[in-house]
Amino acid sequence: MLLRIKNNAKYIFTCFTAISSIVFGLLSILQMFVNWDIFGMKNDDTKCKIAIFCFILVSCMVFALIQFIFFSNSKSIFLKDEVEILVKYGDLLKIAFPKKSKGDKIVVIAVNRCFDTVINQDIIKADSMHGQFLKLFVADNLARQRLDNAIDASLQEFGTPYETLNRSDKRYGKLKRYPLGSVARIDGENGITFFLLALTKFDLDCVAHCNKHEYVECLLRLFEYYDAHGQGRDIYLYPMGTKMARTGLSKKEALETTVTLTKISKEHLRAKTTIVVDRRNKNDYP
Repeated sequence: MLLRIKNNAKYIFTCFTAISSIVFGLLSILQMFVNWDIFGMKNDDTKCKIAIFCFILVSCMVFALIQFIFFSNSKSIFLKDEVEILVKYGDLLKIAFPKKSKGDKIVVIAVNRCFDTVINQDIIKADSMHGQFLKLFVADNLARQRLDNAIDASLQEFGTPYETLNRSDKRYGKLKRYPLGSVARIDGENGITFFLLALTKFDLDCVAHCNKHEYVECLLRLFEYYDAHGQGRDIYLYPMGTKMARTGLSKKEALETTVTLTKISKEHLRAKTTIVVDRRNKNDYP
């Protein structure tokens, strides 16, 4: 707990300042209408006034700590030099599709290693993060073709190798399979850049698979890619692989693994890294 408070000292101080400003502002207004006598004090009782001042400051700090511990939607888990790592409860897709620009950001979306873009029950489930991203990014078949072209162009730009499957390997979807941890860089709107991260591998029946070791390796490759191509922009990711990826990780384990790997890779992350946890699943996480 002390480490959490230390890492989030800036946030706590901001809350303390805001609360103190409100309290002292109200007291200033109150003094326009009443005297100190109403509290049983004389105007020249300096010691008593100092005691009340200190009591108010301590109370404001206590309220700031309560706000941080019980009501804050984010917490800093690492802060040093240019590197800041946050865990935040929220909606990643609202960050990924802002109505207006709030600065340049990178949003990571885990996809299958063939970078499929068709939502159906055989390939991409509509309620997966991959599926939700496609529903917002792809308005029609023309937009899907543009996305496919952008994916191919991004992977080809860095000479990303691939293997060509056939229908005896995978019944539906694309047949080019890229290595674990490959990244396709796609331009979004309002300052957003998407890093589509190749995480899962389909079997013949398009059932996604990714074991724990592959999960770890994939994230480490992501951070190496960001170091080379992130250009210091803030990056947003989430605990991946908890639904259809079959990593064997619970939501809590996926978050803990992501946090640990992010801290280990901090030398690659010269900016703010935010791990976004779905607010609807808040009770499933520590």
